[in-house]
Amino acid sequence: MKRYSLFGIAGLAERRNNRTTGLPMSLYAAEQAELDTEDPWMVVCEDHSTMVSAPTMALAKQSMAYPTWCEACSGNGEYG
Repeated sequence: MKRYSLFGIAGLAERRNNRTTGLPMSLYAAEQAELDTEDPWMVVCEDHSTMVSAPTMALAKQSMAYPTWCEACSGNGEYG
């Protein structure tokens, strides 16, 4: 697997603000970032420190676009 270290952060493959919430979402290569998951990819809502794993980079990027997995974003009206 390609080595990722965007902004010098181990495993960070991509960071962007969600179009709906405006909050930063980060995509990590889980093993490189030493995140505990069986899936190779992890998406993190940086403001709420919530995470969701994904088996493929494509699914992880989809999770970045639609952060329904972040209870704080979806529960208080920031998303949806």
